[in-house]
Amino acid sequence: MKRMMQAFGALETVILGAGFWWLAAGFAAAQEGIYSSSDGRLRADLRFSEEMFDRQNDVTNKAALLLRARAGGRVPEGSLTFGGRLIATWISERSNTPGKFPILSRLPPTHTAGRSDGYGVINEISLNATLALPWVTGFVQGEFTEVEYPGQDDIQLRKYMLVLGDLSRSPFYLAVGRKTLNFGNFASYAPFTHTHSSHYFWAQSEDPVIELGYVTDRTELAFTSIPAHRGNRVISSPRNDGALSNFAVNGSHRFGVAPRHDLTIGAGYLRGSIYDSTIAHHPPGRGINRFWNELWDVNLTWSGPRFDVQAEFTRSMHDWPATGHHVQATTVQARWHRQIAGNPVTWSISASRGVQGRDGSEWERMEQVILGVEYEAAPHVTLGAEYMYNAGFVPLILPTFTGDRSVESHTLIAGVKLTF
Repeated sequence: MKRMMQAFGALETVILGAGFWWLAAGFAAAQEGIYSSSDGRLRADLRFSEEMFDRQNDVTNKAALLLRARAGGRVPEGSLTFGGRLIATWISERSNTPGKFPILSRLPPTHTAGRSDGYGVINEISLNATLALPWVTGFVQGEFTEVEYPGQDDIQLRKYMLVLGDLSRSPFYLAVGRKTLNFGNFASYAPFTHTHSSHYFWAQSEDPVIELGYVTDRTELAFTSIPAHRGNRVISSPRNDGALSNFAVNGSHRFGVAPRHDLTIGAGYLRGSIYDSTIAHHPPGRGINRFWNELWDVNLTWSGPRFDVQAEFTRSMHDWPATGHHVQATTVQARWHRQIAGNPVTWSISASRGVQGRDGSEWERMEQVILGVEYEAAPHVTLGAEYMYNAGFVPLILPTFTGDRSVESHTLIAGVKLTF
C-alpha cells in the first residue's frame, strides 16, 4: 500500500508538472499531437515521444530513430522537445505450482506463495527531453517504475546520450551515453510483455558507451565500444576493470521485395555477456568471471501495409558454466493492423522459447505464447490486453537449483499506455 501511494504521488506530480508546463508556456495544440511555443523552441511531438519511449519496438536502435526524426523535421534544429508516458497494467495469474509464476515481466520474489495472484502495476511513469543543436542532439529519459531489479531504485535516470550527426549532411554518427546496447532486434509484438529473446539477451549499459554508426533509408550499421564493467541485464566481461575491451556490432538492411512489402535482415555480435560464470548472476553483480562468452543474433522481419512477421534467434557461442549448456532464445511473432470504429487496432501472436540446459533437465527451457490486442481509443491513449501461456520455471539465478520444467501458468494482462 505504501508503494502504491508513492506511485500515485509520483503520478500526481508528473501530471501537475506537465499541466503547469503547458499553461505557463502558453502552448497551442496543433494537429497530430504536436504542440509548440510561439517561437517554436519549446515543443512536444507525442508520436515522436511514443517512439522514443517504446520498449516493444525499435528497442536497440534509438540513436538511428532520433537522427531520422531530426532529418525528417520532427525535431527541428534549435528546439527543446519534451515528452511523458504512463504505462499501468492489471495482472491476473494462475499457476499449477504454488509460488512459481514464470511470467517474464515480474521477478519471482514479488509473487504470492499460492497458485493464483492478481495485482496492479505501474510499469513506468517516464519523462524525456530532446535538445537539437547544429550537428548535436541530446536526449535524456528518467522514470519511476515498480518493476526494478534488486539493487535498483524505483526512480532512475534510465537513459542519456549525446549524438553527433546530421543525416541530411552525412550518414555517419557518433553517440555517447547510457542506453540500450545496439545489439539484436528484440522487438515484441505483444502489448506489454517482452519475449524470451529480450529476456535472455537485451543488453543495457550502466556506464556510458561509445557507438559509431551508419544510417540510410534502408541500412543501419553500428559498432559500440563498451567499458569492461558489469552492466544492466546481460553485459559483463572477465575482469570488469573498466578497459574498453568489450564491444558489439549490429546491422540491418531493408529490401523491397514487392510493392509496399519489405524484408529486413539483421545480425549482431556481442563479445562479453553474463553467461561466463559458474555462479549465475543475472541481476547486477560480479559472480566468478572466467572467459569471454560471446553472443550472436540473426533476425528477419517481413512488413506489409497491414501486417508484420518477425523471427529472431540468439545464442551464446560457448556453454554457460552455471548450467553446463549454451544459452539460446527463439522468437516467432506476427501482428495485423486493422480499424475498429475508425481507430487503429493491432492483433498479435507471439511465441518464444529460451534454452539453457540439456534435454530433459529441470532447467532446460522456458516457453511462452501470447495473444494480444491494442486499441488506440483516442490519440495517444492505447488500451491493451494479453492472454499468456508459460511453460517451465527457470529463474536465471541458481537455475540448476530453482528450475522446474513441470510449471505451467495462464495469465491475463490489461492496461493502458498514455503519452503526454
